[in-house]
Amino acid sequence: MWNYESNETDIMNLRDSMEGVVRDQTRSGLYIDLKINPDLIDETEHTIPVFGYWTGRVPKGTKVFCSIKRWAKENRNILVNVDSVAYESDMEKAA
Repeated sequence: MWNYESNETDIMNLRDSMEGVVRDQTRSGLYIDLKINPDLIDETEHTIPVFGYWTGRVPKGTKVFCSIKRWAKENRNILVNVDSVAYESDMEKAA
């Protein structure tokens, strides 16, 4: 299991969506690099690999907002709910 140098209980109680970037996509969902800031005093951000079920097509690099659903198991990433997809950020790249 991964050690993210933060207290899992504190993060689990967070109900706001956290920002992430789509790294890859399979038939069943998205592999996302989730950005967290475990210490609000320090401006350091940590990137954590997570997985979220999603059926629509989302290009790599698209910004998504997620909330944690289940912590990592021995052979699985953290499972997240994909709350929203910021398609506007992808549209700006194409323009």
